[in-house]
Amino acid sequence: MNIWIVLLLTALVASLWHIRKQQREIAGYRLKLQQLQQLHGNLESTLERRGRRLDVLFSAVNEVVMRVDRMGRVLAMNAQANEIFQLDHRLELPQSMLVLFREPDWHSAFSDAVRRLPEASSLPDMHVGERVLAARLAPLGREQALLLCVDMTRQAKLEKQRKTFLANLMHDLKTPLTSLLGYARSIESFGEDPELRREATRVIANEARYLDRLLDSLLTLDQIEHGTGVDAGSCLPAGILRQVHDALKPQLDARSIRFDMTLPDKDIPLAISSDGLARVLTNILDNAICHAPEESRITVDLSVRDDTGLIRIEDEGPGIPERHLPHVTERFYRVDKSRGRGEGGHGLGLAIVRELVEKSAGVLKLSNLEPHGLRVEIMLPPASGNKA
Repeated sequence: MNIWIVLLLTALVASLWHIRKQQREIAGYRLKLQQLQQLHGNLESTLERRGRRLDVLFSAVNEVVMRVDRMGRVLAMNAQANEIFQLDHRLELPQSMLVLFREPDWHSAFSDAVRRLPEASSLPDMHVGERVLAARLAPLGREQALLLCVDMTRQAKLEKQRKTFLANLMHDLKTPLTSLLGYARSIESFGEDPELRREATRVIANEARYLDRLLDSLLTLDQIEHGTGVDAGSCLPAGILRQVHDALKPQLDARSIRFDMTLPDKDIPLAISSDGLARVLTNILDNAICHAPEESRITVDLSVRDDTGLIRIEDEGPGIPERHLPHVTERFYRVDKSRGRGEGGHGLGLAIVRELVEKSAGVLKLSNLEPHGLRVEIMLPPASGNKA
């Protein structure tokens, strides 16, 4: 009987010892769990703090910056993103990217890029209104990433203008060259015909003059763009206006166009070179003479207002259709492409005027008159030594 009691007591002691051991292990696990929970909380607090710091940092960035997670949700964004995507400032984050931008193909590429985190990815351009944003996803660890969107609107516009410029230039060069080659071959084959020789000589001379004007205009634009050969300088506008009038007088007389010029009592130097102002006035008046009816009138008024020079030129031609007015100062832009070259125009005259005026910190304004006619206004600042 005593043996059974001893065995029972032994088993009881062993059970108690095992229970105490398990209790110690459980207490140890609980301590480790508390430590892990504290560490997790510290990590979350650190990540949140770092996230806030990043958000504060990117709030000062002029480009669009968004912090996103692996689910494609926007966790934070800077003020530039709010402005460009025209978001309600009361919008609560996180939000799905679909709330900001809903272009299906772009969103599909974005979702694929998020799934590939922490791999960095380039995304298709985002077209938001008239803006073009170049987007890239940069990882922030495995769970988050930065969506960086650089505004490429100006570069995209310049690239489009460059392609249009080259296409128009190729056309404007190819057409006269084709004509020159055609008439040169005609002279080779039928040179004995005096009538053909006269016609060919006339066309070749006209096309050569056209190419010369085109290349001269391109050279002028290149000089304006790169700041070479176009001195800032200053000039007295009244004298330049008289010189331009004298140079164009044969064209005015040939079409019986009256030229009325009003000059101020006090002529102040303007912040544009003599050559630059002469080119501006020549291009505008030459254009007016081409489009004004015979026996009509061109008026030029030069005035000084608050030490600013204002040159107003008005003709009695047909004017410019309103839809074309914002574009006629673009390079190679023609209101009537079918007639432009035949009249000797190459779509660069008003582009040169605008770029020369803006290069001198001036303003060019075009408007139609009632019942017909075009008004060109040029405002130029005074030369630096003549500012009030």
